[in-house]
Amino acid sequence: MYNCKDCCFAKIENQKQVECLADKYKYLKCKDSEKNSTDNFFELDRLCLYKRKHDWEKEDTNENRLEVARKQLFPNIGICLDDDSEDPDDLENIINKVINIDYPKNKIKVIIYSRFNKAGARIPGLLSKMRLQNINCWSVFVVDENFVTENETSVFKKLTEATFLAKLSSKTKVDLQKTVNKINEISNDELRPVLVFKNEDALFLSKSLVSRSYLDYLNYSKMEKAILNKVTNTEYLYNIT
Repeated sequence: MYNCKDCCFAKIENQKQVECLADKYKYLKCKDSEKNSTDNFFELDRLCLYKRKHDWEKEDTNENRLEVARKQLFPNIGICLDDDSEDPDDLENIINKVINIDYPKNKIKVIIYSRFNKAGARIPGLLSKMRLQNINCWSVFVVDENFVTENETSVFKKLTEATFLAKLSSKTKVDLQKTVNKINEISNDELRPVLVFKNEDALFLSKSLVSRSYLDYLNYSKMEKAILNKVTNTEYLYNIT
């Protein structure tokens, strides 16, 4: 059983926990148990990502410690941008949206997924544009359309650190700012077990879910549709409106 024992955010009075100073217990408490376990600490139904040793940053205020912990937990966002439009401005427009996101740039990873004979000459300039904004980015060039799995696997290898993954058409309608804000709020602040976030045309999938599911389909688009069908009308899907 998970609990708050030895956590710096556990407020103790008379050798018994009376409060979660990070205010996360309300999201993680066990529904069918008493408020306190036998060792006098709150019981949790799953791991609390905010748990820190009792002496962590002990010289700082609780407010500052909480803010540091929160910043450490910003989800990593991995975005594959499919250069699939006949209009080259579409790809540049969505790249500009990524650049303008108010979100820690070190938490964003981008892959441009393009056909070499179509865009090989202009992709380096787009990558440089993002790198100037401290966004980690790379390109994966499709040489043969018949090797879908091999091409997509190359993308996954570059986005292994992502918490949530999205493969977006350059024509995708999506409010990226609202999306990353809501992902951070739901996953980081509220610690809810949401696996899929949907905003307009875009799906952001839990990387762990993709890792478990991709081999069943060997095609990202097919996997995406199947996952969406499974999570619709469940707590694991969050529609961003």
